[in-house]
Amino acid sequence: MSSRPLGYSKILGLSLACLFLSFLMAWSFGGAALYPWQLLLRSSEDSDMTSHILLSIRLPRIACACLVGAALSVAGMLTQGLFRNPLASPSVIGISSGGSFGAILAFYLGVNTLGLWTLPIFAFAGCLLTTLLILALARSANFVAVEDLLLVGFAINAILSAMSSFLLSLSLKEFDKAPAMMNWMLGTLSGKTWDHVRLGVLPIVLALLASIRVSYQLNVLSLGNDVAQTLGVRLKRLRIQTILVTSTLVATAVSIGGILPFLGLIVPHFSRLLVGPDHKKLLFVSAVNGMSLLLLADLVARTLIAPSEIQVGVLISLFGSPFFLWMLAKRRGSHSL
Repeated sequence: MSSRPLGYSKILGLSLACLFLSFLMAWSFGGAALYPWQLLLRSSEDSDMTSHILLSIRLPRIACACLVGAALSVAGMLTQGLFRNPLASPSVIGISSGGSFGAILAFYLGVNTLGLWTLPIFAFAGCLLTTLLILALARSANFVAVEDLLLVGFAINAILSAMSSFLLSLSLKEFDKAPAMMNWMLGTLSGKTWDHVRLGVLPIVLALLASIRVSYQLNVLSLGNDVAQTLGVRLKRLRIQTILVTSTLVATAVSIGGILPFLGLIVPHFSRLLVGPDHKKLLFVSAVNGMSLLLLADLVARTLIAPSEIQVGVLISLFGSPFFLWMLAKRRGSHSL
C-alpha cells in the first residue's frame, strides 16, 4: 500500500493554496485589521494611510518573508542532500551562524553603511568558510559517524554564536550598532522595505534556479559515492556547486532577516514526508512550504502581543528545538530496531 495517497501535483497544489491563504492573512492582519480590497475604496478619508500600511509596510515584509522562507528551506534541503543526513540543516551545523557572524562583523566594523551589498558579501564569506570547514571535517577519519559530525556542527555553531555575542558585548554602548546586531542575532522581519526585496530577489532567484540543476545530481548521490561516480557524477564539482548555492541562499537570507534557526530543518523534513526523497520534487514543495511557514510565524510574531512584536526567530526556535529532539529520538529509535 502506498504511503502517499495523494500525487505530487495535488500535494503541490495544496501547498500553493496554503501559501495563498497565508499571504492573504499576513497582508490583512497586523496591529490593525486592514484588508487588501480596502485599496479600492479611494473615497475613504484614510485611504492614504491604508495604502501606505498595506503597500509600503506589510507587502515588502511579506515579500521578504517569502524570499527568506524559500531560501532557507531549499538551503536546508541541499544541505541534507549533500551530507545525506535528514538531521543536517544550515542552522544545526553552523552555516547560518557563520553568515550571521559575517553580518555582525560588518556591523561591528561599520562597513554596513557603505551600501546594501556589504552585508550579503560578509554573510556569504561567513557561510562559505563555515561550510568548507564542515566538509573538511566530514572527510576526516575522526568524524566518520553522522552523530559525531552533528556534534562538531553544534560546536562550530556554539563558537560562532559566542564570537557574535562577544562582538555584541563590545558594542553595547554604541547605540547605533547594538540594536541592529541584536536584531540580526534574534532574527526579525520588522522594518523591511522594498530596498530589502530588491537586495535579495536576484541572488535568491538565481540560486533557486541553480538548485534545480543540482537536485538531480543529489538524487544520484543519495545512492552512494561509488554509484554516483559510476553514473558520471563529478563529486568534487557537485560539492562545490552545492556549497556555492547553499551559501548564496543562506547569506542572502541572513542579510535580510538574521538568524532564523531550524527553518531549514523543519520544512524539508515535513516536505519529504509528503512527496518522498526525490530532490526535484522536494525542491518546489520545500520552497512553497517555507514561504507559508515563515509568513504564518511572522504573522504570529507581530499580532500575538500587538502593537509590540516578538522576534520571529525566537518563535521558530521555540518550535524547532523540540522538533529537532523528536527527529533525533526517532532516528535513534529506528537504529535500535
